[in-house]
Amino acid sequence: MADPEEWNGHHDRDVGDGEGDVGYRLEIAQVKGLILPLEESVAAARAMGRDEDRLTGYLRHAGAPEILRAGQEFVSSWGFGMRQLAEHADEVVDRLYEAVAAYMLAEILQVENFWPSDANIAKLPIGDASTWAAKKYGVPEMDPRPGESDHWKKFQDFVDED
Repeated sequence: MADPEEWNGHHDRDVGDGEGDVGYRLEIAQVKGLILPLEESVAAARAMGRDEDRLTGYLRHAGAPEILRAGQEFVSSWGFGMRQLAEHADEVVDRLYEAVAAYMLAEILQVENFWPSDANIAKLPIGDASTWAAKKYGVPEMDPRPGESDHWKKFQDFVDED
């Protein structure tokens, strides 16, 4: 597989029937560009969540116990929120890394209509043997995006009639 650091990020892939149906379009460099700022934000959110005492230390000299209490309550709630944000943002970062790797592999294998669902990522080859098999026999057909199945189209037609 290609080295992600050497990937130029300009390999957009439009796959479809030529009538406006696009399988996917992704600029890998743009997605990769989101990851570092998000990781830095996670680190900052964690630091804010951990440093409640340091943040409220300055309030001790405010001159009024009400200001100290209000500030401590605010920083405590804010720190909790920052920790929650960091936890969920970590998951987003992990999924972005997965999506970039999956799109790169799908591009190399010229997989049509790829989108990075868990099921589709599992269908991509990992390792020498499965990569060899994919090149020789092809990659299994990808699941359609939500909203593209026949059942979903029938439902949308039904809803549109009202």
